[in-house]
Amino acid sequence: MKKFILTLWSVLAVPVLAWGHFLIAVPPEGHGYGLRGQEISFRVLFGHPFEGILYDLKVPKGYVITPSGKKKSVSFTRLEVKDYASGKKRFGYRVDYLPTERGDHLLCLEAKPYLNEEEGEVWQDYMKVPFHVQVERGWQNRCGFGLEIVPLTRPYGLRVGQVFRARVLLNGKPAAGLELEIEKFNGFYVPEEKLPVDAYGRVNDPVITQTVVTDENGLFAVGFPEAGWWAVNVALPSGKTTYANRTFPLVIRSGMWLYVFPAQSVSPTGFNLLKEGK
Repeated sequence: MKKFILTLWSVLAVPVLAWGHFLIAVPPEGHGYGLRGQEISFRVLFGHPFEGILYDLKVPKGYVITPSGKKKSVSFTRLEVKDYASGKKRFGYRVDYLPTERGDHLLCLEAKPYLNEEEGEVWQDYMKVPFHVQVERGWQNRCGFGLEIVPLTRPYGLRVGQVFRARVLLNGKPAAGLELEIEKFNGFYVPEEKLPVDAYGRVNDPVITQTVVTDENGLFAVGFPEAGWWAVNVALPSGKTTYANRTFPLVIRSGMWLYVFPAQSVSPTGFNLLKEGK
């Protein structure tokens, strides 16, 4: 993997842009949990998580980092998924993986470069998905991306209202002043008339996509107002690249998917541990 080298000054000198569609990689069942010896399946798509708008995805590269830190290869099975916004069929992929050890695994993905014609940029996307298999072991492991989000809060068992803390690393060092976007995956198409609006009747983009910036130590924190799958994605403008015999700005993007559970409490059972009695 090539190194991503950029000075802090050049990062801060680039205008802030919106990157509202991402590499979507979530399992349809299990909420990011699995069992040893039981196959787990992931759906890998590309589009707007909140609105449910999809685009074609070229087959990515991928592997799994096991709890013991080993790298295991995975294969991709092409799927056709309907994009309800356009009525067209889009290409996505299924990844099946059989965990053979208990602990915390990482699905690590590298997409092929994507030309965003609207922004006039080429995006190079990396994404990881932690999934928990029975015991807590290895959630601090890394995929080894040049630009990577490294959790400081355990990245599963999260609940609404909890704060998630992490650090962004660039070539293994803390990356200051980088912008991240956080967006929920609804799992269905949301037409424009159903999107949240502001006081002027405009689509309320700041409600759909949260934004945070890393501090001088590459740290950030974010909370989640609703249960479900959430993408946390960082972007780094990285000079120029050639795509289809033309030159475009290159943006390296790296993210992770997190599942957030509802803030549920346990109902009283009648056994009061603080009450004296025989």
